[in-house]
Amino acid sequence: MLSSFFFFVGKDTIMLTPVEQFDAPIEIHPNIYRVAVPLPNNPLKSLNSYFICGEEETFIIDVGFNHPRCEAALDAALAALNRSWDSVTIVLTHSHPDHTGNLDRIYRPGMKVYANIHSFIEVENYNEIQSTVFAPLLEEVIESMHPELTITSGDHGRKHYVSMELLPLKNHPHVTFLAEGDTLQAGEYCFEIIETPGHDNWHICLYERDEKLLIAGDHILNRITPSIITWMPADNALADFLASLEKLRSYDVDVALPGHGDPFSGIAERIDYLQRHHVERLEEIYDLVVAGHDSLIDIASNASWKYDRWESWALDQQYFSMAETMAHLVYLVCEGKLKMITCGTDYRFERA
Repeated sequence: MLSSFFFFVGKDTIMLTPVEQFDAPIEIHPNIYRVAVPLPNNPLKSLNSYFICGEEETFIIDVGFNHPRCEAALDAALAALNRSWDSVTIVLTHSHPDHTGNLDRIYRPGMKVYANIHSFIEVENYNEIQSTVFAPLLEEVIESMHPELTITSGDHGRKHYVSMELLPLKNHPHVTFLAEGDTLQAGEYCFEIIETPGHDNWHICLYERDEKLLIAGDHILNRITPSIITWMPADNALADFLASLEKLRSYDVDVALPGHGDPFSGIAERIDYLQRHHVERLEEIYDLVVAGHDSLIDIASNASWKYDRWESWALDQQYFSMAETMAHLVYLVCEGKLKMITCGTDYRFERA
């Protein structure tokens, strides 16, 4: 989610027809349903929104983008379950817009919203601070690789947009704060709140001890490596993520319900894999710096990614790749393996 600086590459208008079909809710545990919420024009394709049906109340965990198709998917799921918006309570695993943005469409006065944030204002404030780092870097990328993009002026200086779905919430619904050790009664289930910062500073998982069930958000995914990003030299997001992964080892989990992809078991093995992945990535980033790549753009563009030709990527993908690279660089600086040299908005890295 971006704040005062955004980047625009265009947005298609999605026309919904009266007969448009959405996947029916799938019951994956008694009275717990998985709803596939489409994420248009996004490589993730869809979000898993989990509906927990109590006798009178319906809990919806994560809600999708601020997009008409996301809203329509939740409407269709409620109708299929013979539920109405009057009974809905929202629970958010973290602040990212594919999990929260749809609140601008579905929120009704009096609707209860639970999350590990006191207010969305703190998310916006954090993003505002980060923008002092990422905005100059992305302007450099735009000027050198995306000259076709138009840069305009806004009320708070130069504003750009990567995609409209990345915009922060326009409205600020009241949020009930969930902290480590709290419990949330949802229908017949009692979930323990586990704070798992890393993928997002405000990330939580929900654990049902009797059922050995973990609603994992984006903290641990089965076939995707969760993105760990930062633009803040003082924010060691990767260290937080690795500590949060290790924390989950103490929980007896039979089934994890992730924010994207299929439910899965074998959570300890998945933790091992993710830890190895980041160790290997740290070694690669360190070697690039030792080889003489000293700027964030230079390091990110020379790192190995799933797809080649970094310079030809869409701007939003370059944005996320640089933020992931920054998270690994900050970790190495905090470990004493690299030095970071700053001059204004210019960041350089060298071996310690």
